[in-house]
Amino acid sequence: MERAMRRSRFTENEIIHLLAEASSGVSIAEICKAADITERTFYRWRRNFGTLDVPAVQRMNDLKSENLRLRGLVNNLFELLRKADGDVRKDGAPSPATPREPTRASRIAAEKCGGALTGRFSSVRVNP
Repeated sequence: MERAMRRSRFTENEIIHLLAEASSGVSIAEICKAADITERTFYRWRRNFGTLDVPAVQRMNDLKSENLRLRGLVNNLFELLRKADGDVRKDGAPSPATPREPTRASRIAAEKCGGALTGRFSSVRVNP
């Protein structure tokens, strides 16, 4: 069972307004008391939203929604390609019907070692 995150009492625009008040000279303790938040929350907001203004937050939200939409499109296309290609397994790997050809580097290393098998994580020492 998934739990939804708790929704903030303050919108992003309200948070930015409180941060702007602090940058204009109002004491942080006074802002925290008026907004009924802790100083820790205020400094966390400053860390997350400190350099942003209202239009920047709107652009950030637009980019988040566009990113989510594009990820959905990519997932849909990937599913269509997966369905169209029948010899691909569920995990996306090619089917084992066609064996992989050894790479050129591992063939050269095998020739230098007198036909020894070399793998991805093997190390080869050649004594002169």
